[in-house]
Amino acid sequence: MNGTHASIWDKHNIALTIGSITSVTIAAFQGLAIATITPVLTADLNGEHLYGWVFNAFLIPQIVGTVLAGREVDRRPPWQVFYPAIALFALGLIVCAAADSMSVLLAGRMLIGFGCGAMFSTVYAIIGASYADDLRPSILAAISTAWVVPSLIGPVIAGAVADSFHWRWVFVGLLPLVIVSGALTWKTYLSVRLVQDPATEKLNRSRLPLAIVLAAGTFLFLAGPDLAALARLVGNNLGDVPLVVTIGITALGLVLIIPTLRQLLPEGTFRLQPMLPAAIGLRSLAFGGFAITETYVVYSLKTFGGLSSSQSGIILTVGSLTWTTGSIWQARIERTHGSAGRPRRALLGALAMVTGSGLIALDVLLTQGIHWPLSMVSWALTGLGIGICFTTATAMAFSYAPRGQDGLVSSSFLLLDLFSNAIGVGIGGFLLAFTLSEGWSQPSAAGLSMSLSLVFLAAAVLAAVGMIRAGNPPTPKGAQT
Repeated sequence: MNGTHASIWDKHNIALTIGSITSVTIAAFQGLAIATITPVLTADLNGEHLYGWVFNAFLIPQIVGTVLAGREVDRRPPWQVFYPAIALFALGLIVCAAADSMSVLLAGRMLIGFGCGAMFSTVYAIIGASYADDLRPSILAAISTAWVVPSLIGPVIAGAVADSFHWRWVFVGLLPLVIVSGALTWKTYLSVRLVQDPATEKLNRSRLPLAIVLAAGTFLFLAGPDLAALARLVGNNLGDVPLVVTIGITALGLVLIIPTLRQLLPEGTFRLQPMLPAAIGLRSLAFGGFAITETYVVYSLKTFGGLSSSQSGIILTVGSLTWTTGSIWQARIERTHGSAGRPRRALLGALAMVTGSGLIALDVLLTQGIHWPLSMVSWALTGLGIGICFTTATAMAFSYAPRGQDGLVSSSFLLLDLFSNAIGVGIGGFLLAFTLSEGWSQPSAAGLSMSLSLVFLAAAVLAAVGMIRAGNPPTPKGAQT
């Protein structure tokens, strides 16, 4: 729409740019803060055995929120989707702050997750529709700056508050940010209108029921190994669950997940077929690998690395800063060399992630400990890599998005982000709990869980290689330019 303007910061775009950055900032604060305090709050609520479910309870409802918002933003003014989303986000924070048990805390995390999914889907759809292809790398890099201030102060403040006062105040402290974000985006988002396409309405019609089935399948897949622990949340004591029951519930989840996800995503996504399907797959595989490593790095540093919550938060901050650095770097290269080199930049970022995450996992497994200087450097490299490949893949996905399907495409890649995150962190949590129960040392168990990220990142490398081999085909007819 704004392809005649040379900058995302000119008078035609600046309000939309600032509003979008502000919207992402509150999610950034939430994510970094909660990742920092999870070891503390699970210990306080006697929920160490449900450590992974603090993240799963946030991620699974995002599946529904993301698809619902992606559908609605293609058929109504975006503000009508965005503001109910941040209201649910705020309600979830209040529930978590008041939680006196893991069941209440997880309920609050579900509200936050649903609201966050709807909010992100709306913001990305607005970005895809409102900026020309040559400006999208710049706005995506600018969006990554929404993580700068949260990454500088979020984990440190959250850790300090949890160590000195109580983890509940971390949730309370996030509420003013929601109010500020709503106020700053109000005028801008009221004026945004997206292109509507009758064909998109037909495509979107079945997506919400499919998203609900996918969320249910994801829950069953993750709940199978943790069935007894989850049952205790509602007052039932199942005792030792037979292995056949665990396998059956997990398998049922897969039966629901695989065909449903295939229907929700562009054809060829599972095959990483260039270009749009591979770009969506690359972005999500990188995100899932990053989330797995982040989750179990924090666990390792806090559990057997001898670091406090605030000290662990500093290492997370470094990774967030290098993520932003990588994103800004790719935007500058894009301005100089254009879009032709996007697949190679995506490969460079994926390889950097493999190296960084692999070094941390090797350190934990080989030394039976974790050395924070090596973790900091390696996590910085991982952050730099995802900043390059994640943002580049997003720009590629938007460039191949059919016109009028901004919400559908944004919800597709966000949906796969959530799925790869939930499955990766969930399987990692199962591996952690199972190996600890079998008598493994904490470093061995954490190292195995962390190594799962390398499977995701290896697939991301393959997606980038496939796009390089495909060359740089022209934007398909009807796609945005």
